[in-house]
Amino acid sequence: MLGRLYGLAGVRPVLGAMFVVIAVMAPTAVAGQDFAEDPAAACSRPHLKDVAKVGQFIFKSYKSEDDGACLQVIRDGKLIFRRTVDSREGYTLGQPGDQKSKIPAIANGTDITGRGHPDMIVSFYTGGAHCCTLHYVFELEPKFKLLATLDARDTWPAYFADLDRNQQYYYLAEDWTFAYWPGNFVSSPNAPIVLQFVEDAKGGKYHLALDKMKKPAPTQREWKDSLHDISQGLIEYGDTETTLAATLWNAVLKLIYSGDSDLAWRFLDEGWPKSREGKEDAFEYFCGTLKTSPYWPDLEPTLKNTPPACANAKPRR
Repeated sequence: MLGRLYGLAGVRPVLGAMFVVIAVMAPTAVAGQDFAEDPAAACSRPHLKDVAKVGQFIFKSYKSEDDGACLQVIRDGKLIFRRTVDSREGYTLGQPGDQKSKIPAIANGTDITGRGHPDMIVSFYTGGAHCCTLHYVFELEPKFKLLATLDARDTWPAYFADLDRNQQYYYLAEDWTFAYWPGNFVSSPNAPIVLQFVEDAKGGKYHLALDKMKKPAPTQREWKDSLHDISQGLIEYGDTETTLAATLWNAVLKLIYSGDSDLAWRFLDEGWPKSREGKEDAFEYFCGTLKTSPYWPDLEPTLKNTPPACANAKPRR
C-alpha cells in the first residue's frame, strides 16, 4: 500500500520509527540521574555488561537480572556521570554496526557533530512491543558534557550515518508525533527524518537536514497508482478513520516531510473519499497535531500554499 508514491513502502527496512525530543544538556560534572529503584544494585560489578575506553574516559554499561540498567563514565578513576533506570534492556556503548539492519559501525571517539571534538554514542532501548529508542551524544573534549539526547521513540532502527562518505554524520529516524492517531498504533502515520547538528549561540542542537529528506516528485503513473491503492484499501478494510490514517494521511505526511507540501494538499483533495464529509475538520485536526511535532519549527518554513484550514489550525497539546 502506497509503496509507489515516493517509494514509501521501502523506507522502514532502511530506517526502520519519531516523536523525537532533542535536547542540549548542560555539562555534567557529577554523577547523573538515578531512576532505578536500586541504583547501587544496578551499577554493581557482577552486572557489568560492557566497557569502552575512549581516550581518558571509560564508559561502563551494567544490566542486572532485576531489570536495573546503569551507565557510568569514569575519568582519572573518578565517576563523572551516572544514569540508572529500571528496564528490561540496557545501555549500548557506541554504534557497533549491524549489517542485517544496515547500521554502519562508527568508531568510538568519532566526531559525529562536526564540532571538531571527539564524541561518544550511547543508545538505550526501553524494551516492550515498541517504544522507545534513545541516543545520547557525549562530547568528550575540551569539556565532557552530554551534548544531545535524541528520543527516536518507535523508530527501529535509529542510527547515525555518514551519508555522503565525507565524515559528515546524520541521524536517521522517524517522526512519530501521530502515534496512535486517530486509533491504533499500526495505522499511525509516520515520516522518515534525517537530522544534523547545527551550531548556534546556545551551543547547537539537532535540526532537520531538509536537503537529505528531499525526494523526486512522483510520476503521473505513481500518483494514480497510489490513489488507486487508497481506494482499494478503503474497500478492503472499510471507510474508517483508521484506514484513512494508514493510507491517505500517511502519504500526505510523507509528502510534507519530503519537501512537497503543495503536492500533499493536492493528494489529500484527490484521495479524500467522495462520499465522506468532514475533510476540513479532519485536515485542521491533522495540522493541529503536526504543529506539536518537535520538528515543526524546521518544517513550517518549507510549507507552500498552505490551505487556511491547516494554516489556522491550533496546536493540539
